[in-house]
Amino acid sequence: MLEELKEKIKDKSLVIFGEIHGTKEIPELLSRFFVEIAKDEEFNICFEIPTEFQEKISLFMRNGDDNLLRNSSFFSKNKFKDGRNSIEYLNLIKSLYDINLKNKMNIEVFCIDSIANNQKEKEEGLAENILKSLQNKKTFAILGSIHASKKPIQFKGIYIIPAGNILFKKLNNKMFNINILPNKGHFFNFGIKKIVGDYNKHFNEGFDYILKIEHITPCSFLKD
Repeated sequence: MLEELKEKIKDKSLVIFGEIHGTKEIPELLSRFFVEIAKDEEFNICFEIPTEFQEKISLFMRNGDDNLLRNSSFFSKNKFKDGRNSIEYLNLIKSLYDINLKNKMNIEVFCIDSIANNQKEKEEGLAENILKSLQNKKTFAILGSIHASKKPIQFKGIYIIPAGNILFKKLNNKMFNINILPNKGHFFNFGIKKIVGDYNKHFNEGFDYILKIEHITPCSFLKD
């Protein structure tokens, strides 16, 4: 699977992963993936983290002090738990620092989630911030599956033009997107939820590649 994916994305400027927030397995899978990619090339990564935390995360990527992440209200506050601020994602960011240290690289992490009043502003903001992050090396972005789709979608009665669609119109064949699709299990997004049937199946046609994983379990969070 990894070698197949590496071949498919080798000439792409932007690679977007669509995921279900709130699992242990997906951040761990991505961490292993980036370790392998770093053997061949340097890259940058965009996370669906509010832009207000950019300064602390950039500082962490320079000095490796994980207290900057642990003491950040994004990872430490308990009222906001949709899975993006899990321990597993904190560890994923830490693994990127380790990759830099080991390989003498300069992988940069960009926070791309800005304040939005509605879904349209949300998608446009994500797309704009990803475009701003593009440099002369491959960029990865990790988004919720809805945001990552290349095609407009209907979700809970809302017609959405996703960030992935906006980006595809600008980048065309320089962009590649991957939907991480679990077969079964549970995840945590403001509570524990269960995979029912072929979760996100109706999104699949908006993706270049479907990365199937067998089982997921709920993520964990920093304690009070």
